[in-house]
Amino acid sequence: MNEQQHPCKRFLNLPQPLLTRPVVIAIALSLLLHAVLLFGPNLITLAPVETALPPLTAKLEPLPKTTVKPAPKPRAHAKQKPVLSPALPAPASQPEPPPEVVAPPVEEVQPAATEIAHEAAKPVHPLPRHAQLTFTAYKGTNIRVGEARHRLEIRDDNSYTLQVGMNTTGIASLFKTFELNQQSSGHVGAQGLQPDEFTENKLTSKGRQTLSAKFNRDNKQLEFSGGNSTALPEQAQDILSFLYQFSQMQLDQTTLPMHVSNGRKLESYQLEVGSEEDIQTPLGKLRALPLRKLHAPGEEGLEIWLGMEYRLLPVKIIQIDRNGEIAGELVISDIRVSDE
Repeated sequence: MNEQQHPCKRFLNLPQPLLTRPVVIAIALSLLLHAVLLFGPNLITLAPVETALPPLTAKLEPLPKTTVKPAPKPRAHAKQKPVLSPALPAPASQPEPPPEVVAPPVEEVQPAATEIAHEAAKPVHPLPRHAQLTFTAYKGTNIRVGEARHRLEIRDDNSYTLQVGMNTTGIASLFKTFELNQQSSGHVGAQGLQPDEFTENKLTSKGRQTLSAKFNRDNKQLEFSGGNSTALPEQAQDILSFLYQFSQMQLDQTTLPMHVSNGRKLESYQLEVGSEEDIQTPLGKLRALPLRKLHAPGEEGLEIWLGMEYRLLPVKIIQIDRNGEIAGELVISDIRVSDE
């Protein structure tokens, strides 16, 4: 390769006296390393910094441990004992008392079956009205390249918006320009998030790309911006909403079946529920529940950890490439919520 083929080659062909300087050599090696990392395959692509979010006044605190007590058995109505009075001499003539009128027992009003079902359907860990989660992004497991920010807003009418923005930080931001913004919107019901639309806007060297998926629940169709559509299963999620849907589900089973759309197609996930474990994060050691997407060899994988003390919000995410290697990792660095 000659000097016209690669800028790093021209840099390393500087006159010998300059190359002997330790500072110049260190800079050259640093530039070469970052060029390889940023322009190589399987990169974590991040978007520019978005508008600064206002600080939330309340930070999420661990939930108290709760135990379900069995409902008390209804007590049998005991017969009322007569009140004994001192013996007195009977009067000479006393009319018989009128018969005592006993009022019929008042029946207790039992809640309707629909009300009981509604109470049972309420999630154990309700989503916060406002949440902002910040993740540190790594290429592989140890090369920090940026940050990812998740922001959830649930309004008074129970409509929600979930936005994700990513950006490179430090020297990594000098080498590659890539913009990515994703949004999920819909409603929050008794069974959790019900997305209505998912959108993604991406800017690359090939130009701007936009895609979307609409969840048409009336016609039970998932409609893509490319013009195609597919049948819409019940409780289908998009790739953003499903990360926050786990807190609304029963996790006492071996695997969780889910239908998830990335905006281009609908996929069927089988997520294996692991055993609680401790993970290290910038917030310290956290108790977490791992979920692992079951996949065949040659398919991409996904691993998610839910914070046991943080309403089962996602606190760690790992992407596995088709070769079985870790392509990228997101680790929680800050959690801010508010229910006001």
